[in-house]
Amino acid sequence: MAYAEKVYKVRNGKQTKQYTWRACYKKPDGSKGTEPGFPTKKTAEDWGDQQEAAIRAGSWIDPAKALTKFGEWVEIWKTANVKRPRTQSNRAYLLDKLLLPEWEHSTLVEVNNVFAVKAWALRTAKPQGTVDPSTVSQARSLLSAILSGAEDAGYIAANKLYGRRITVGADHHDEDEEIWAQPDEAFRLYERMGGVHGLMALTDCYTGLRWGELAGLHRDNCLVKRTDRIDGKPFVRHVVRLVPDVGALHEDPVELDEEGLKAWHAAEDARLQECVEKGWKARRRKPPKSVVNLYLGRLKNKYSKREVDVPEFLVRLLAAHIETWPFEYPFSTPGGQHWRRGNFTRAHLRPAADGRKEIPRKVGFAGRAEWEPILPGFTMRGARHTHDTWMKDDGVDRALRYLTMGWVPKDIEGTYEHVTPEMRKHRLDCLEARWERGQRVALGAREEIAKELIS
Repeated sequence: MAYAEKVYKVRNGKQTKQYTWRACYKKPDGSKGTEPGFPTKKTAEDWGDQQEAAIRAGSWIDPAKALTKFGEWVEIWKTANVKRPRTQSNRAYLLDKLLLPEWEHSTLVEVNNVFAVKAWALRTAKPQGTVDPSTVSQARSLLSAILSGAEDAGYIAANKLYGRRITVGADHHDEDEEIWAQPDEAFRLYERMGGVHGLMALTDCYTGLRWGELAGLHRDNCLVKRTDRIDGKPFVRHVVRLVPDVGALHEDPVELDEEGLKAWHAAEDARLQECVEKGWKARRRKPPKSVVNLYLGRLKNKYSKREVDVPEFLVRLLAAHIETWPFEYPFSTPGGQHWRRGNFTRAHLRPAADGRKEIPRKVGFAGRAEWEPILPGFTMRGARHTHDTWMKDDGVDRALRYLTMGWVPKDIEGTYEHVTPEMRKHRLDCLEARWERGQRVALGAREEIAKELIS
């Protein structure tokens, strides 16, 4: 049974007549547990009785564990939460830049405080702070996940951040939604970008693949033939096949170790030597802290392993492209290397969607024409949004939408519903109609502009 002990205060090395009470109780391993600082004997005994009652009920949390430093707990939590390299690198960034500088030496009890976290978030996010509100929001979500781990491991009684909505930044809820395209806009982007770049954006709009799935698609998995039967008659379709182990291109930042720095300096020496030999001016670059590791790896989840039906017009375009494309990956660079998302967006998608200024012809440069904006802010993620929006608008069954997008069905309906050949045909017919409508609208608008210019 719990009991209380007097604890006399000491001043200048001497015990005084003033005292508080210390609660004493038996811990699960039989050892003595204590908690000081109670004003009366009864409050100390009551607190000790509560601890022993919680121990008997199996719900007791060791107060010493709750005083674990946040930085120490993070290291424990990371060993039990190993994720894909990209996810790990994102978590490392949020921890190093936002969470650990603020909370590393704080106890879990101090961190597990809604008011303190809200104050930190508002102080850190723009316009009061210097960090984008969406990044602070991601860090707050990661903090909640770490505290949930502490709850599961018995370090804290409950994660107080769980289920709590914390507004981050004055304009956090005013951010624009992802921009999606109408069929004529997708067609105009395809025409403007041209070649493999335009076909890549068009394919994304009409298949809804993730960027990594599209950039990592092998030619052997393009236009695989499948035959179903509708009312006893053959229904032939072509699919792109997403394979689980090497079906997606990953871009993961990797910190350079000593060997990595040696390799970087060797490559930089070779670059500078080549510039000297060609008579070019070049300066030595500063070594980066990290490099991006580009590799083919696993798909996002087990539902991402799928086959996506391709409409007939796109089958013809892809077949013609693959026939003349000399590389294994149809959506690689013209030199056969894998695209980096940022390079593709900056060099091709942004100018096509946002427009560009004219550059007059001059010596050594052929010049370029001005491009009016088609769809400012459009991204390859927006192309994925585009495809799902089209399917929803066309009344494509939910089962086929989830299958096409590689989503996880989380309800009982998703467990029992299945995709039929009729559903597939309906989706393909609707996409074909959208392609024809997009061409018709875009070409009609072009004719109207030409007439206005002539008149």
